[in-house]
Amino acid sequence: MAPPLVSLRVVLLYLRVLTVAFLVITVIILSTNSVTIVSQGNSMKFHFKDVYAYRYMFSAAIIGLFYAVIQLFFTISELATRTKNPFNYQLDFYGDKIISYLVATGSAAGFGVTKDLKDTFLALVVLDSTDPVDKLFSRGYASASMLLFAFFCLAVLSVFSSHHCQTPV
Repeated sequence: MAPPLVSLRVVLLYLRVLTVAFLVITVIILSTNSVTIVSQGNSMKFHFKDVYAYRYMFSAAIIGLFYAVIQLFFTISELATRTKNPFNYQLDFYGDKIISYLVATGSAAGFGVTKDLKDTFLALVVLDSTDPVDKLFSRGYASASMLLFAFFCLAVLSVFSSHHCQTPV
């Protein structure tokens, strides 16, 4: 019976590592998402901080990253010691659900605002080239996608934590 439990813990470890990786990529993409747009001789600088939904995405990614790193350390320690603190069951159960919802709403906000802003921006502003705008919004889509992948990992972890809360390993 020990091998299936060890392999389940390894799967949980991989999911935690993937979650951390997706959230780190999200933070990097969003924090570097700025562009200078030149239109009819005027230049405008846009940064992710100028859009509230991108700020929410960034905050969700940072909070999720903080949680995921803590959980990664707990998972590594559980794998090394083959024991689990009963407190961790509750942390896994509630934490995975809350953080997954936060990350999911961050991703949804990112997709929605990127679509709306790109259409509106291109309709309202006369541009010499749409390349800078495409770059800004492509990074918005990329960061929202990474946040969505992190949500999928957290959702699977949430299912496992729900099961383990009922039947401790």
